[in-house]
Amino acid sequence: MSSDAVAQMCSENLCECACNVACGRPSKPEASVLSDDTILAIARRAGMLVMLDGRIGRETYQSVTGSVSSLHRFVADMYNLILDGTPQ
Repeated sequence: MSSDAVAQMCSENLCECACNVACGRPSKPEASVLSDDTILAIARRAGMLVMLDGRIGRETYQSVTGSVSSLHRFVADMYNLILDGTPQ
C-alpha cells in the first residue's frame, strides 16, 4: 500500500471522527477509528515486520516486530497522523 493511499485512508477516518465530534455524536478515540489494515500499513512503512500468525473463525492474529528505530518511526507517523491527519 502506497503512502498516499495510507494518508488518504487516515485522513478520511480522522475527518469522520472530527465530524462526529462537531455534530455531537459519540466519537471513538482517533486510534480506534483507524482500520487494522491502515495501522499495519503504517507499521510496514516504518520498517516493521508484520506476520500472520493464524486465523480462528473471523479473527485474524498477527505479530508485529521490529527494531527500536522502526518503533520510533511508527510512533512518529502515528503522532503526526493524530495531530495533522497525515503520516510523515
